[in-house]
Amino acid sequence: MKKYDVVIVGAGPAGCMAALALRNSNLKVALVDKAIFPRDKVCGESLHLKGINALRNFGQE
Repeated sequence: MKKYDVVIVGAGPAGCMAALALRNSNLKVALVDKAIFPRDKVCGESLHLKGINALRNFGQE
C-alpha cells in the first residue's frame, strides 16, 4: 500500500494548482481524478490571456 502525506481529489484547475503549490514542500503528494487524461475540457478552451499568463508564472519568484 502506498502512503501519501496529501491526496488531492480532482485534477481540474484547482487540483492541479494545489499540487503545483506543494511541489517543493517535501510532502508525498497524490493527484487523482476519475477521468483518463488527456481529456477535452470545454472550460479550458476559453481561457483569457491573463489567466494563461498567471498559470505560466505560477510558483516562479
